[in-house]
Amino acid sequence: MGHYANFFITSAGASAAILGLLVVAVSVVNADDANPTTRENRTVLAGSAFVALVDIFIVSIVALTGGSVVLGLSSLAMAVVGLLATRRLVPRAKRAGNFSRSFRTRKLNIAFASISVGGYSVQLGLAAALLANTQSATLQHALVLVIVALYGSALGRAWEVTGITRRG
Repeated sequence: MGHYANFFITSAGASAAILGLLVVAVSVVNADDANPTTRENRTVLAGSAFVALVDIFIVSIVALTGGSVVLGLSSLAMAVVGLLATRRLVPRAKRAGNFSRSFRTRKLNIAFASISVGGYSVQLGLAAALLANTQSATLQHALVLVIVALYGSALGRAWEVTGITRRG
């Protein structure tokens, strides 16, 4: 696990910085938009990006304190948190109409929800497997790659929250 120390240090700092920027971005874009549907869509996307970034932050910080068991336990715990949060956010998005056929970013919203469920499920399975086989370098590496995937997911959602491509 020692060879991942620099990754976890960098990851913790980066996720904390992106969390701060996400809060500012949501505040700015929602301040100039009175459309409740757009605001709710952004709130759900920002919430799911927030959960992914918190997952990354907690796993990265906690992994620095120990070996593969600590990585496995923190990943397991945060995967459960991610799945529970997604379970609460998906119905909220559905009620707001984010999955309706007429919604402009319907396919993207469905993809984000699917990626969340799939990503946290993979994290959960890999964490359980690592706890069963704590010496597996392959499982440790796979959990590090889950963090990278969570970054991609969170950054994609954060980009969509800002609405940069649609702003004039």
